[in-house]
Amino acid sequence: SSSKLGATLQVYFHLGELPQAAWSAVSQSLATAEKAASQFFNPASLQRLQEAAENEAQLAIESGNVSSNQTPASKKHGEEAFLQRTIAKKLQIERSEAASRWANAVCDAASRVSNLQRVLSRKSDPVSRVNFLTVVSEASIPDKFTQAAESCGLNDDNKKNFSILNLFWHQMCIGLGARIQRLVKYNNGKLEGEVAALYPFVRSAALDMLGELTDVMHLGYLGKGEEGDGGGGIMGGSAVLEEECDILLNTGIGGEDGSVVPGADLWTRDVEPSQSNSDSEGKPSIRNSSGRRVGNDSGGIFGSEWKTLQGHDIVGMYPLQCSFMDASNERLCAPLQYLFPEEATVEEGGVTLQILPTLPSKYDLAKVENCIREELATADPRQGGGEFGMTVMICENIVDMVESFCAVASGATSGVGDEENDGDAENGYLHQNDGTATEALNHDLKLAGLMNALSEALRNAPEQTFLAPYRPTQSPQHDEAARICALSLLPAIKLIQNLVKKSILSPLSHALNERVSAALANMHLGTYLEDNNADPMENAGGGEFVQTHLTKLYESIASHHLAKLPTEYGSIVAETVATYSIYAFASNVSLVRPLGEMGRLRITQDLADFELALEQLVFAGNGGDTGRNPGGGGKHSNATASKGTLSGMEGYAELRALRQMLFWNGFEDATASPEDITKKLLLEAWLADVRPSTVFNYLFSFAPNTLTSPHHSKRMLAEEYVRKYLVRTLDGSVEDGETSAWMTTMACCDAYQQRETVGITSGEDVGDRRVAAVLMSLGPELLRRRGH
Repeated sequence: SSSKLGATLQVYFHLGELPQAAWSAVSQSLATAEKAASQFFNPASLQRLQEAAENEAQLAIESGNVSSNQTPASKKHGEEAFLQRTIAKKLQIERSEAASRWANAVCDAASRVSNLQRVLSRKSDPVSRVNFLTVVSEASIPDKFTQAAESCGLNDDNKKNFSILNLFWHQMCIGLGARIQRLVKYNNGKLEGEVAALYPFVRSAALDMLGELTDVMHLGYLGKGEEGDGGGGIMGGSAVLEEECDILLNTGIGGEDGSVVPGADLWTRDVEPSQSNSDSEGKPSIRNSSGRRVGNDSGGIFGSEWKTLQGHDIVGMYPLQCSFMDASNERLCAPLQYLFPEEATVEEGGVTLQILPTLPSKYDLAKVENCIREELATADPRQGGGEFGMTVMICENIVDMVESFCAVASGATSGVGDEENDGDAENGYLHQNDGTATEALNHDLKLAGLMNALSEALRNAPEQTFLAPYRPTQSPQHDEAARICALSLLPAIKLIQNLVKKSILSPLSHALNERVSAALANMHLGTYLEDNNADPMENAGGGEFVQTHLTKLYESIASHHLAKLPTEYGSIVAETVATYSIYAFASNVSLVRPLGEMGRLRITQDLADFELALEQLVFAGNGGDTGRNPGGGGKHSNATASKGTLSGMEGYAELRALRQMLFWNGFEDATASPEDITKKLLLEAWLADVRPSTVFNYLFSFAPNTLTSPHHSKRMLAEEYVRKYLVRTLDGSVEDGETSAWMTTMACCDAYQQRETVGITSGEDVGDRRVAAVLMSLGPELLRRRGH
C-alpha cells in the first residue's frame, strides 16, 4: 500500500540509501517488463503459437465438424479448406492471448513504478521537509537508464521535469524496439511475415493496457493497500495520494527549490472530462478496443506514454509497425502486377502493328476489392484486435496502392488523351463520317468503367467491412470506424477521378466539342439573313437551325457516348459539352451580321429549341432516359425534370440574357450621344450575365460596313475566331479570351476612325456611326466589372 511504501522509503531516507532503493525498485520493474517481452518476441514463441493453432485446428477436424455426406475427394478438399480457416482463427486467438499476457506484465511493472513515483512526489521528511523525489533526482542516474535520460533530455546539469516513470517507460520502449528489430531480421527476415502479423494484436493490447492504467490512476486505486486501509495516506489521514493529479506523469519538480509543492487547489480542482471525439489539435482521438480514449491529446495522462510506445526509428513498436505496413502494402499491391500486361506488337509482313493494352477482367478487379476488404478487416474492432488508429493506417496503405494502380492504368489508355496527341482527339476518338466511337474510344470507355468500379468498391468498402457483417445490430464503434475509413479513402477516390478526367473524359469532351463547333459554323451560311421576298407572317414562327444541325447531334452524343459511360463520368462529359455549347452558341450568334428583325425572331425561337436540346443532353448524362424523341410529346416532362440541373450550370445565365440583348434598342434615338447610349446600356440588368466579348460583337451588327467585324480583321472565319479566341473546345473555358477580344475590338475601331478621317466611306454604307465610339467607352468599364 502507499502507506507502507511511504514508511519504507522513510527508513531508506534515514539510512541515506533512498536513491539506491528507488532505482533498485525501478530496475526490478524494468526487468519484469523485459522478461515479458523476451518471452513474447522471440522465434520460439512464434513457433509455439503456430503449433498450438495447428493442434487445436486438427482436434476440430477430428471431432467431425466437416460434413461426411461427401465423396472422398470432396471431403478431403473440404477438410483442407476447413483446416486452413480454423488455423487462421485459432492463430488469431493465440496471438491475442500472448499479446495480452505481455501487456499485463508491462502494466503491472508500470503500475509499481507509477505508485513509487506518486509516493516519492508526495512524501517529505517530517524533520527536514525535504521532498523524496528531490533526493532521488539529485542523485546520479544509473547507467541502465542512460539512453532513456538522453531521450528525455536529462543530464546531471539539467533535471527539470524529472520523473522515474518517464525514464522507466522510455528505457522499456528502447529495449522493446531493439528486441523487435532483431526478431524482424532473424534468419535474414525469414520470420518477418509472422512478426508483422503480431502488430494489430500488440497495438490493441497496448491500448487496452494504457486505458486500464488511465482508469486505475483516475480512480485512485493505486493507493489502496491489500489490507483494505482505504488509502488513508502516508501520514495516516492525508488523502492526497488517492486524488487524481496530473503531476504524477506530466510534472516532477515543481517548486523553486526543486521540490514538489502541491497546493489544496491542486487537490480539489474540478477536472471536467472531455466530451469531444477530437484532441486539442483537431485530430481524431484514438480509442482502444474497449472504447476508452487513449491520450492523443496532451492533457491525457498517458498521452506521452502512447507516443513513446509507438516510437520512431528502432524505438517502441515502430519496427513492428513498419513491418506490418510493408506486409500490408505487399499484399495490396500483389494483384497489380498481373492486371495490365505490357503492350504487345504483331509483325505482319515486316510492319509492326501496335495493339491496345489488355485490360483486367471483372474477376481480376474482384480480387483487388477482396484484398482491400481483407486489409480493412484487420482494423475491425471485433476481428484482429483493430481500432480507429489502425483504420487510418491501413487506409493510407490503400491510398498508396490506388496511386500505384492509377500509375499503371494511365499507361493502359489508347494514348489519344496524351498531351502530345491532344490536338488530334477528334480524329482518334470519333469517326469523321458519322461521329461514332473508334476502337480507341471504346477501349478507353471500358477502362473508365473499370476505374469507376474500383471507385465504387472504395466507397462501399467501409460499409461492407464494418457495418454489413453485423446487421441488424449496430455498434457506435463500427459506425465510427466506417466514418473514419470513408474519410481516409477520399484521396484514393479523388486520384481515380482525376486520372479518368485527364486521360479519357477531357479528350472525349474535346472531340465532341469540335463536332459541336463544326455544327455551329453553319449558322454563318445565311441562316439568319433577311429575305425581303418572304412573307413575314410565314417566317415569324421561328428558325430551324437548332432542329436541323444540333438536336440530332446531341441525340447522337447521348446514345453513342454518354450511354456507355457510368453516370458519374457521363454527367461530367454532358456538362462540359453543354457549357461549351452555350458559350459557343452565344459567341457565334453575336457575330452574325447583318442582323435584322426577322433574324432576331428566328434566333429567339432557336434559343428555346437550343435550351430544350441541352436539357435533354444533361438529363441523358445524369442517367436519364435517352430513348425518347425530343420532338415527341414526352420531351417536356423530361426537360422539366432536368431543368434544375441545366439552370445551375456555368453559362446558363448568359443563355437566358441573350434574348434580352437581341432586342435591345439603344440606337433608335438618333439624337442620343455615344456617352448617353453607353450609360443606358450599362444600366441594363442583363449586362451582368453576358460576357463583354458577346456584347462587343453584337454591337457590330448596328455598325456601318466600314467598321470591320473582329473575325474579318483577323482574316479568319467566324467559327474559327470563336474556337481560337473566345471559347476553348477542350473544357469550354472563356476567361482567357476576353482580353484578346477587347484588343481586337479596339483595333477594328481604330481602323474605322482612320477611314472616317480620310473620308473612305461607301455610298451604300448603312449603319450607325456611333457604334465605334460606344464600343471604345463601353469596353474598359465592362472589363473592369468582370475583373480583367
